[in-house]
Amino acid sequence: MIKIKDLTYSYSGTPIIADLSFSFLSSKIYTITGENGSGKTTLLRLILGLLQPERGSIQFEEKAIISYLPDHNGLYEDLSITDNTKFRLALYKQSFNAIQNEYYSLLNKYHLYDKRDEPISSLSLGMKKKAAIIATILVHANVYIFDEPTGGIDHEAKAEIISLFKEMDLKQKCILIVTHDEELLSQIPSVLLKMQEGRLME
Repeated sequence: MIKIKDLTYSYSGTPIIADLSFSFLSSKIYTITGENGSGKTTLLRLILGLLQPERGSIQFEEKAIISYLPDHNGLYEDLSITDNTKFRLALYKQSFNAIQNEYYSLLNKYHLYDKRDEPISSLSLGMKKKAAIIATILVHANVYIFDEPTGGIDHEAKAEIISLFKEMDLKQKCILIVTHDEELLSQIPSVLLKMQEGRLME
């Protein structure tokens, strides 16, 4: 669980997050939508510890292991899908061998197996997004954060990414997805939240 209390953050004197209080529970998916500039990405950065609030607190029920996918995919273009996945796991001191079977199964299911050793730069945007999401969910974590995971991709790739989210094991995991994608919002069973005037509205 992530418990946020009276969180406030401003940029150049302008409030971005205003006295926000909310509890994100484990075993749930939360989708967060809202207009550009409403504070969605700022909230993610505060949860990640990349920004420090002016006041208020963010508390985790247990030690947080956060697997985060930024909107630009977070992949190294000159590395392969496999090497990117190994690198991400190494950041968490986790073993590729432990998830190898699941990794190859996901690549095969989502039409990336034949591309596994090719550089990311050679892939379509949809393939890059799928590869990045697979690398993110294979990290053994208790919080998963995705920023615009379906941005700019075609319908076929989007359908596969929606399927990936639907099949995630939610047990003891808190999943936050920031998105503008109406198709994703309508198809993923989630708690829908709207960021408005620096607060989360259900």
